[in-house]
Amino acid sequence: MAPMIRLLLSCGVDYVRFTAVLKQTFIEQAQSELNEAHCKDTDSALSLLSGVHRKDVRYWRENGMGDRIARKVSLSSQVFSHWIQNPLYRDRFKNPKSLLRIGDEVSFETLVRQITQDVHPYTVLSELVRLGLVTIKKKQGQDWVIPSPRGFIPPAGSVELMELFSGNLGDHVSAAVSNIKGHEPRLEQSVFVSGLTPESVVKLAQLSQKLWSQMRSEIIRESSLLYEQERNDPRALHRIRFGSYFWDALLSESPSIQEDKVLGSTPSQ
Repeated sequence: MAPMIRLLLSCGVDYVRFTAVLKQTFIEQAQSELNEAHCKDTDSALSLLSGVHRKDVRYWRENGMGDRIARKVSLSSQVFSHWIQNPLYRDRFKNPKSLLRIGDEVSFETLVRQITQDVHPYTVLSELVRLGLVTIKKKQGQDWVIPSPRGFIPPAGSVELMELFSGNLGDHVSAAVSNIKGHEPRLEQSVFVSGLTPESVVKLAQLSQKLWSQMRSEIIRESSLLYEQERNDPRALHRIRFGSYFWDALLSESPSIQEDKVLGSTPSQ
């Protein structure tokens, strides 16, 4: 929790404000636990399991605080994903290529029109520019849309980045917790190495970026094909998230890691 607490404090969220939000989450998860165990989720049962006072449980139930709003993937994210997976919009290195802003064939306008007919392409472009995900350059009197080489990474501190962070962290922890509780095994593994020089860390960071780009393209391509095949199937009610991460730190900043540990892999799958 230490990295999370640092983030909360940097955003002005102190202990009191955080626990106020956690109260609702504890009640909701207690309700899920009781339902899974086929037990009645009475106010007393929820209070006993969650540790939240009964008056707060009652307030939560009466005011519908347990209803979560399902958020759809942002339009800008959908456009960027299609840009990555559609061969017409990629270069020979399979990266999203620069596009004419307006055109009847391969252009940013046609890219957006393949995703939505309800939002004007210029509106989507303005949002991508705001997020720093594309730039516009004029060449021979025409506007070209240049994608960020970093991919879909919203700027630091933005609402969009916080939403991505929330989704990634939540699903990562869910996979780990599922394994710990003995449910069907989920992929949740990592490799770590200690005793490296800064130069070696840079090399491994670059390798991880390269491998992630390859995996991302493959997953987006395959999932897009499956989505098109199954979009009208009434059983298509599931979602997936596939991710990867890389982190480096000094050994002195990681007291829980033994210095004589050279290479390891978490066996949680």
